[in-house]
Amino acid sequence: MRKRPLMVAALAVLVLSGGLVACDEPRVDALHASCTTKDLRWKVTVLKKKARSTHREGRLSAVNTGARECVFRGFPDFLVRVGKGPEAGGVGHGRARAVSLPAGSGVVVDLRYRDAERGHPAPADCLVGNGSAEVTAPRDTQGTLVRAWDESGRRARLDVCDNVIRMEPPRKA
Repeated sequence: MRKRPLMVAALAVLVLSGGLVACDEPRVDALHASCTTKDLRWKVTVLKKKARSTHREGRLSAVNTGARECVFRGFPDFLVRVGKGPEAGGVGHGRARAVSLPAGSGVVVDLRYRDAERGHPAPADCLVGNGSAEVTAPRDTQGTLVRAWDESGRRARLDVCDNVIRMEPPRKA
């Protein structure tokens, strides 16, 4: 009879310790504040276009420049527009998990959008063409204008021929 309570106690300790070890990052990060746009250094990189592709890949990256750890919870707001005219907005695809960002660490969001055809730099049928994008951190209200660069570090243009820019879930850089 004495063996049963000892076995139950041992099993309870094992289950509880396993639960503590298996805590998912979003649960642990509930104690940290959400990242704000002003605490992040943003960069938009337009990647080299693949041959015979109608789409272009890009990358939105942010580095925590704040003094404290913050949590990147969800998809950022990403908007490319021509003045007060047409605009193309980022739409998140997939499930965005919270990403913990200690000071100095970064997060990356992959972008994909329909681009101009090869040999036509900015056709008239494309909705938006701009060298910068407006970016806002998740759960923040103040955005910032971010210049677009190519992989070589030169200024680039975002020629978006659709009103949607597909965003993959944020991941740690």
